[in-house]
Amino acid sequence: MSLDSFFSTLGTFLLWLTLGAVFLSALLFSLPRPHPFAKGCLYVGTLASLLASLLLEYLLLTDRFAFVYVAAHSSRATPFIYKMGALWGGQEGSLLLWLTLLLLFSALLARRVPREAAARRLWPRALAILSATGLFFALLLTVAAPPFALLPAAPADGMGLNRLLRDPAMLLHPVALYSGFVGLSIPYAFAMAGLWEGQMDASWIRLTRRASLLAWGALSLGILLGAHWAYHVLGWGGYWAFDPVENAALMPWLTATAYLHSSLIQEKRGQLQRWNVILVAATFFLTILGTFLTRSGIVTSVHSFAQSPIGAWFLTFMGIILAFSAALILWRWQDLKDRRPLKEMISKEGAFLLNNVVLLSLALTVLFGTLLPLISPFWGNPLSVGAPYFQTATAPLFALLFLLMGIGPLLAWQKADAAHLWNVLRLPLLASALLAGILFAAGIRIPGTVLGITFAFFAMAAVLADTYLQVRLRQESQGGAFLPTLLRLVWRHPRKYGGYLVHLAIGFIALGVVVSTAFQRTATVGLYPGDQVTVASYTFQFNGLYQQVTPHGLRSIARVDVTQGGKPVAILEPALFTSFDKAGREGPNAEIALRQSLIADLYVVFLGYDDTSGQAGFKIYVNPMVGWIWLGGLLLIAGALLALWPRAWEELATEKSRLLRSLLDLEEDLRTGKIGEADYRSLKESLEAELQKLGGLGAGEERLPL
Repeated sequence: MSLDSFFSTLGTFLLWLTLGAVFLSALLFSLPRPHPFAKGCLYVGTLASLLASLLLEYLLLTDRFAFVYVAAHSSRATPFIYKMGALWGGQEGSLLLWLTLLLLFSALLARRVPREAAARRLWPRALAILSATGLFFALLLTVAAPPFALLPAAPADGMGLNRLLRDPAMLLHPVALYSGFVGLSIPYAFAMAGLWEGQMDASWIRLTRRASLLAWGALSLGILLGAHWAYHVLGWGGYWAFDPVENAALMPWLTATAYLHSSLIQEKRGQLQRWNVILVAATFFLTILGTFLTRSGIVTSVHSFAQSPIGAWFLTFMGIILAFSAALILWRWQDLKDRRPLKEMISKEGAFLLNNVVLLSLALTVLFGTLLPLISPFWGNPLSVGAPYFQTATAPLFALLFLLMGIGPLLAWQKADAAHLWNVLRLPLLASALLAGILFAAGIRIPGTVLGITFAFFAMAAVLADTYLQVRLRQESQGGAFLPTLLRLVWRHPRKYGGYLVHLAIGFIALGVVVSTAFQRTATVGLYPGDQVTVASYTFQFNGLYQQVTPHGLRSIARVDVTQGGKPVAILEPALFTSFDKAGREGPNAEIALRQSLIADLYVVFLGYDDTSGQAGFKIYVNPMVGWIWLGGLLLIAGALLALWPRAWEELATEKSRLLRSLLDLEEDLRTGKIGEADYRSLKESLEAELQKLGGLGAGEERLPL
């Protein structure tokens, strides 16, 4: 047996071992009394999957071109770092990464049995569901898409990794995206476990809160990295085109965002239980749908792989998910009824509910536009859906979302009245109206642009106004300088202010998107050496070509000098790169030149040149405020990490602790002017009466820390 045959046999054995182990794990965790061997089976499957991933990585790094996967996605000329990234650069490798991440997360959950009785009941059922999900991916890799298949004869060299994927962002983007997808399976598994066991309280939310936030943060990072890759690699001057595979990541992000909001209401108020189980089920389904759209080749996209036989497998699995989730939800529908019905829509709870309706509407709108080209041929002529549909259909919903993002933080819990609502809203509203007036006076009259900027600013202003008000109140009662008081406030309430920072970050992103879309300026020109063209207020002058030979290919570089008002701004060098490996033999790839700033990005694409005349073609973009998107992305990740910071008292999940937190929220709403004295007294009496029914305050329970 040759060494390649041995490696193929070993890799295949490891995948079959994974399949058998996760099958036993799912079966044993599903028993009325889970078998002690269940955890060991999960560990064996995890180890086997990890070893299979490491083996495939080794084959890529050592140029084992006898393997179909290695020959298709690597070459001798491929840089070492991108040989490593080739593990998830193709279909089989990316599915193996999905499986390995899922089993690693599951093994971490299995490592320690929860101490609380309620959590112990859910733990084995959740691991059974996670193992069953792993079983599906193991089946794919053993039967439908084996990564260790051999060629009849080994070629001297491979095709090389797709040139578009040879970018640092693509080393991290798939891993972040898959970590988000896989992480979102954890709240789904525990929610379904709660339905399975008939445990309808919020214990599954508390158990998975950090996992949900981590997964949401990873998915957010993956989307941002993908947008940045599309911006500086594809050479079209944009960062988001509502490509089907971009939508595949956006849809579960929207539903997961909705879930994170409504899960807070269930924890605090025991409300929106039905919403939460539906949202986590929808989110998990959409992660599998997104994987299907990317891996099956059913959609045309720069992100998707070639046509593949795994489409039928994914459709079957999605059908199983729908049937399983729907059956459990319908079975427990009456048990999921809220113990405390939502009585007042003009309240923080009501704003959260409306926020969820808008987010879900956005997800359904994007889903409809994504699937329409796939399903329309079944009843007539195929229909195509482009970016204009998504921009037109989602713009009003995003505007409403930002309006709610601004109003929600300033509303009182349980009940708000118009007079007190105006007290807290007037400053952000007046500031936003002033901004709209300034935009109008500056000659910006496009309604969508003015509203988009104004609403995004309003959401940011509301968060800042509420934070300022909280700090001032503590200064009045406790003294101290503004900044130390702010830091103490954030330290005591990291979850709340992490969420505020995320809202602020999304405002930055929205401003960057609206301004760069509305005010982008472009020019497509042919220039001889010494020629220049003016775009917006910048002058671009072409000053000749030179070539550079690298170990991996030939780079033809154009020099473009940029000035503004006669003053030098930048020297940009867009290039055309021709690779020495097979992946580059179809023609040169454009490498853009980009000068980034928070004011405007200067973006030049080298289209080609005429050897005879010396004329070169360029596509030039001036993109204002795109940098705000990436700045907002950094703030968003920081906010997610801050919200993860542990505070022991926030982890309390008893009915008494929820009532105590409600009393604290009520006191805060009164002090910040969000609720009147009469409503305060009425609501306080109601909460205290409920607390007395539970035995009142015990020793050490006089209050939770502010």
